[in-house]
Amino acid sequence: MNEDGTGLLTIGALARLTGTPVKTIRHWSDQDLLPPAARTPAGYRLYGPDAPARLEIVRSLRDLGIGLAAIRSVLHRERTVAETAAQWADALDAQILPHSLNGMGGPPSSSCSAPCCVRWPRGGAQQRSCRT
Repeated sequence: MNEDGTGLLTIGALARLTGTPVKTIRHWSDQDLLPPAARTPAGYRLYGPDAPARLEIVRSLRDLGIGLAAIRSVLHRERTVAETAAQWADALDAQILPHSLNGMGGPPSSSCSAPCCVRWPRGGAQQRSCRT
């Protein structure tokens, strides 16, 4: 809470509370991911009580590699987290699969039950370095 008792947080207080750098908060705020609830007469940003939770959502999605535009869609309720995560997983699969098949002698076997096989959401199996 700031000194005037409004319950609003300065950007510095939000940074200290969440461990997120002020520069990062300012950038995400400018990208409409973490809009300020108000501004002081001098133009400083003030954040509401929901800001720490919203910031944590943004940080978690960024840590997963999800882009700012996709995060904005989630926060504006244009898309669900599940839809965004599924699209991200599909994109990741598309990047990983061609590289993981190099030197494996062909596509993965969906019948592989060895511990070295990873089960993918669509029911297939992706072999890593199976020696069974």
